[in-house]
Amino acid sequence: MDRPSRGAVRAALALCLAMALSGCASYVANLRQMDRALAAHDPDAALAALAPLKGGHSEALYLLDKAMLLRMQGDYAGSIKAFEGAKPLLRYLEATSVSETAAALMLSENLRSYTPPLYERLLLHVYQGLNYLQSGDAEAARVEVEQIDVLLKRLYPGTDAAPHGGDAFARYFAGLVYEDAGDWSDAMIAYRKAYQAYRAAGLPVPPGLQASLCRFADYLGLDKELKAYKQQFDVDHWLPVAPHGQAADGQLVFILGDGLAPRKVAVTQWVQSPKSGHLFSISLPALRADPPRISGATISVGGETATTARVESVAQNADKALATQLPQLTADEIARNVTRAVVANKADDKRQGLGALVSLIGTVVDRADTRIWNTLPDNIQMARVALAPGTYHVTVALTDGGAVVGTKTFDNVLIKPGRITFATWHAISY
Repeated sequence: MDRPSRGAVRAALALCLAMALSGCASYVANLRQMDRALAAHDPDAALAALAPLKGGHSEALYLLDKAMLLRMQGDYAGSIKAFEGAKPLLRYLEATSVSETAAALMLSENLRSYTPPLYERLLLHVYQGLNYLQSGDAEAARVEVEQIDVLLKRLYPGTDAAPHGGDAFARYFAGLVYEDAGDWSDAMIAYRKAYQAYRAAGLPVPPGLQASLCRFADYLGLDKELKAYKQQFDVDHWLPVAPHGQAADGQLVFILGDGLAPRKVAVTQWVQSPKSGHLFSISLPALRADPPRISGATISVGGETATTARVESVAQNADKALATQLPQLTADEIARNVTRAVVANKADDKRQGLGALVSLIGTVVDRADTRIWNTLPDNIQMARVALAPGTYHVTVALTDGGAVVGTKTFDNVLIKPGRITFATWHAISY
């Protein structure tokens, strides 16, 4: 059998390289376009940039990003629909299909359907809960936070808690939803779990959570527990608990999303076999994050002021998730290279030079999986303010080292007796 000409091999290589790289380049280009649109405060353009990424192995990720972009537009109904569309996909993908696993082991991690890490699964329920609360459906929000508990019980039976305190903010949010509903015992249980999770993560317990632990320990007559909290937190006053809807004061809970979550990039090392001359690679994901550009925010409402405290670091969660995945990703990459070497050597046995083509095609196709929920914030901050019932004008000032770098106002914010009103802002550029 004739050996292929050098020109024919080069032409084949060029074609294969173009085909292999086109999909990856399109994905990255669309994400960059979406980022630029978000920086320009244009979620419509961001949605247009996201649209071509619909379908295929990234359908669940597409729905998560779409849901967040619709939230930014204030389209809570559209966001709810997108999140609900993602849920059955994620439940199904907890058990990856045999065919996808085989293809990924042979060729590339990108051939698996996108399955979010735990922190993304939890934040789906948090943001869906916020969608319902801001749509006036408190009962649906309660169902949403119950799904957080169901998810953790299914994934971590016996402990019902994420490793290393990864469920801290989700539990804190659940406590707020139960508190708003007047379910004091459920609120206290959720707040306790949040407290334990923040401690397990080595993170400070947010001031609002400290006050809630004292408040409900006092109300429920847990004197020993209250004494321990007061000593630990140095808290000596809190909003009294009264019958649901009858309290003199309500609360404003302001939740700030700061910036955008880290991006994943592929870091690839190329190696040429000294024996066969075949080219192989190890391609693994790495995180690239923009440092947060604000130190916090100050909330001014009804003559009261409050400063936000960080309640969730998406960037740190992403880093922990990737660190957990890397050993398996590295092992899979090594296995793929071994498989390619065997296939390339067999190809050389049939036609000299064909093995180099086979190994190069496989190496180029095998790019690290850089998919991640792009539209999450870098970190989440919260402030809580007790207010008399009424309608308020709320001003939020973003600060950096004491200097105000951005502001936003919320008009006609209604505070109801004994209830919690939620206001949110995802501040991407200031």
